[in-house]
Amino acid sequence: MVKLEEVIEGHEDFSDGEPSDNDSNYSTDDSDSEDLEESILERILALRDIIPEDTRESISNKISTIMSLGVRSARLIGNGAWILTTSALLIFMPLAYEIEREHAFDQAYSQMENDQLMGQGGNPYGQPGQPGQQPMPPGQHQSRGALIPPGF
Repeated sequence: MVKLEEVIEGHEDFSDGEPSDNDSNYSTDDSDSEDLEESILERILALRDIIPEDTRESISNKISTIMSLGVRSARLIGNGAWILTTSALLIFMPLAYEIEREHAFDQAYSQMENDQLMGQGGNPYGQPGQPGQQPMPPGQHQSRGALIPPGF
């Protein structure tokens, strides 16, 4: 129990340095320090008595509503992301594969056209023909430093 004592302004207690009865109540003993060492959780739990029951229920309901909306939106976003990625894989990967295949086909076709154009010059050895120049007979090498496969 707490005992209240009225203090008069301007009244100072001049003691001779000896502890009085009131000073002994505020001494630091081991038993008092144990009471002061309470955790934050214990302090928060002690505050629940200050807040009225209906206010606590209102706060609890609002927090649970926010949490449930957060969980629902996270599930919705996750499902949407799953649908988008699987659709992209099923639609765009075959499309990318076909585009790459068509690009490779175009390269092969253009290479074949280049080979045919080179062959039209009249030189059977793959070198473009020049006007007035006779094709080289087999077994002779050109002296221009061009790379010629063996056998030509």
